[in-house]
Amino acid sequence: MMKTRLFALAVLCLSAVASSAGAQPPEVAAAMPTESSAPPVAECPVLLQEAEVLLERGLHASAARRWRDAVPVLREAGSAFLKVAAGCPSVAVQANRQGDRATAELKLAESAASHQTECLPRLDKALDLDLRATAARNDKGDPAEVERLLGEAEGVWRDAVGVCQSPHREKAERSLASTVRVRAANAELLSAGPACDAAWKSAGALVDYARGAWKDKRWDDAAMLYDKAAMAWEGAADKCSGTRQQQAQRKAEQTHVDAHNAEHCGPLWDAATDQAQRLKTNGASLTAGERDQLSIRAEVGWRDAAAACRGSPQTLARTNAEALARERGAPLPTQAMAMYGSKKVPPPGPLVTAPPPAGGSLAAPTVAVATIAGGALAGAARTAIAPVAPGPTAPKVPADAPRSVESTPPDTRPAPAADGVLVAGDTTYRGAFAIVSASGEVSGTGTVEWANGERFAGTLVKGRRQGKGRFSWASGQWYEGDWVDDRATGYGIIQFPGGNRYEGAVQDGEPVGRGTLVFASGDRYSGEFSRGLFHGQGTYAWKNGNRYEGAWVLGKKHGLGRFFWASGEGWEGEFRDDMKTDVGKDIAAAR
Repeated sequence: MMKTRLFALAVLCLSAVASSAGAQPPEVAAAMPTESSAPPVAECPVLLQEAEVLLERGLHASAARRWRDAVPVLREAGSAFLKVAAGCPSVAVQANRQGDRATAELKLAESAASHQTECLPRLDKALDLDLRATAARNDKGDPAEVERLLGEAEGVWRDAVGVCQSPHREKAERSLASTVRVRAANAELLSAGPACDAAWKSAGALVDYARGAWKDKRWDDAAMLYDKAAMAWEGAADKCSGTRQQQAQRKAEQTHVDAHNAEHCGPLWDAATDQAQRLKTNGASLTAGERDQLSIRAEVGWRDAAAACRGSPQTLARTNAEALARERGAPLPTQAMAMYGSKKVPPPGPLVTAPPPAGGSLAAPTVAVATIAGGALAGAARTAIAPVAPGPTAPKVPADAPRSVESTPPDTRPAPAADGVLVAGDTTYRGAFAIVSASGEVSGTGTVEWANGERFAGTLVKGRRQGKGRFSWASGQWYEGDWVDDRATGYGIIQFPGGNRYEGAVQDGEPVGRGTLVFASGDRYSGEFSRGLFHGQGTYAWKNGNRYEGAWVLGKKHGLGRFFWASGEGWEGEFRDDMKTDVGKDIAAAR
């Protein structure tokens, strides 16, 4: 019995081993390649074409900026190219290349879709909140409401920084920092209390009224309102603390200056402006004497304003007066202030340096300058040489006065030039100069220096630069070359502060004719100029070896020309507005 059971158990074990040996594990069978898993060779071109159609659809959607439509199509195209490359060795290279393109376009589309759906709405919302907060602050609205808007804007900007990609992320970061600063300033308004806020609003309202009176040239009203506004700012400084207190104190100081200028400076400034405008409008039609007389009256007006104004307007008035003296070429006559000046006594008090009054613009007259590509010749040809006022006339000697034997007849000729120093206004002459006319004109050779740092070394003939000379600016720029009748004309060199250097023909301080301009970058142009611009025939050589030879019109390649790359290859034909046209041909590199 026992033997029978053992025999049956052995048979069962042998049967199980035999069945397991004949069976194949399912996972192994699944991993084994079969002929049926790869597509037929004949279908590969069709599958590749279908994938390319998907890619074109995705690209078309991207071009139309339909990013959300483009993303799934491009993703499907990438998968299709991957399948073709895996199953079709004959077109695998082409499928991989197109698949890489689909992947790259997919990344761009996903980034753009994210910007469109995640970043852009946050940017728009944050900007809207900032705009509303700014409007509330400008309208002197409730600081609590401004705080609510700024706090919400700060949160949205932070979200934008997290979801946006470059360069929008950097823009969001800058805007976030700005909002945080404004919010901190608004927090001081909240902490200052209602008394500070009310005083601040009252002072600001008075300043607005004063500006309106200034604009309408109601000087008495403007002075009264600015004076009250200064008192209001002082009250705000007493009620506020921290930064707002300091701001109120500065506003009080500035408003005191504005009140002074409204009372004492404004009317004189208007009168001086009228005189200067009359000179500018009618000067060309007047005789030299009439023009000088009008210039003297305008200068007197500006000097009256300089004596009465405070702060920045005072500096501007002095500058305008000195500009007229240089333009006229003569100092103010001794009796001019007594004859044409204001009879009002200048107000006492210290002169305070401050910005111009907020109610009006007191601008200095503009001065024309000559220009050149790469820098300005800063009006060297127009800088006036101030004459030296002649000394007192010696008393005449009676004809019958007794003379000693050793005495010689008086020499009525101009005194010979000798090395020395002459000073006329803000102009200083050093060298062999002499006064050659009753009007104070100077001739000689040496150096002329101006208070603004400008300098001329060369020859003067009756106060006008002539021959060879060098004019230097305080900025470091200089011109050295020919001068004709006080104009930089002939041949010269111009060195610019940035390192550019021109050498060649000059007319009225500008490159006109042939010359060479060498740039600090290493580029170089040689050819014809017109009013400081490349014009005519010329060659421009870049530092990297590229070169253009041909026609130029007002600084641009225009006309027939040849362009060569550093490799030696080139193109010859017609250029228009700095660009090649279809009319031309390639030039092979020389061997």
